[in-house]
Amino acid sequence: MPDTQKRPPSSRPHKRITLQDIANVAGVHIMTVSDALNGTGRVAVGTRKKIIQIAQELNYVPNATARALATGRTNRIAILSGALDYPYYANLLHYLKELLDNRNYKMLLLKTPKEIHDLIYSTGSTEADGVIAIDMYDFGGEFGENSSTPCVSIGGHPRSSMDCVHIDLGAGVRQGLKLMIEEGCKRIAYLVTSQHMARLDQSRAKAYYETMEEHGLTPELINLDSGYMHLMPGIFTEYLKKHGAPEGLFCQNDEVAMCAFRTLNDAGFTVPKDVLMLGCDGQLHCSYFEPPLSSVAQPLQEISST
Repeated sequence: MPDTQKRPPSSRPHKRITLQDIANVAGVHIMTVSDALNGTGRVAVGTRKKIIQIAQELNYVPNATARALATGRTNRIAILSGALDYPYYANLLHYLKELLDNRNYKMLLLKTPKEIHDLIYSTGSTEADGVIAIDMYDFGGEFGENSSTPCVSIGGHPRSSMDCVHIDLGAGVRQGLKLMIEEGCKRIAYLVTSQHMARLDQSRAKAYYETMEEHGLTPELINLDSGYMHLMPGIFTEYLKKHGAPEGLFCQNDEVAMCAFRTLNDAGFTVPKDVLMLGCDGQLHCSYFEPPLSSVAQPLQEISST
């Protein structure tokens, strides 16, 4: 039997498909279409399947504003993240977006303090059903203390004022440091970009200090005091000139480890002959070095789905 259902004219691709268009094609009331697509109300299974199929054929895209007004939900999750030019954050955002897409949520990346402030205090047009804060502890704390919008933080520094997916790298760091010690390293330094990363509430720093104490070794903190990659080699080079190279070097993350690797080579030190190195995060780039850089890997896909 030929299909006699009428479809909106294909010659007008610019026309936004509405619930009424779907209702006209399906021969049902517009409220039936709404219930079928939103999974609400009592709609026969066959009718629901028919409506969903028609909506897909017509490339129907829900009006986000109208849906938010009707349901009180935006189907958006706001993301606060550290520097996106770091592979760790870019990779984690990739997995988060993949997960949100599968659950019909949109990712809203907050780029400015004003956008964050508007969402926290409901003073602007920025709206979301929830917030994920990745290593953004100060802003994340503001959500926990001042906003009704649910917020979960991801990182190695948990806060009591909010839910947190806490990443404890301690076990991996301890194992890596003990391997250095077994290889005969007596002078093992911890290379960081800020004093914040050397605090004892950071799992990797805590593991470093505890392991050094357990083996009767003196901690050595090298604070580059800069988050700018182009400045790090010069700062580290000056340190090497004054103090020489440690036998073992534990770096706060893989980006810092890559920078340190090149700086050591330029200063005449060979890895691993002169200096054993350990990074954090498990970035793929580490395997491209010769020799490959050792790293404490983070399970980013599992973290994003927790």
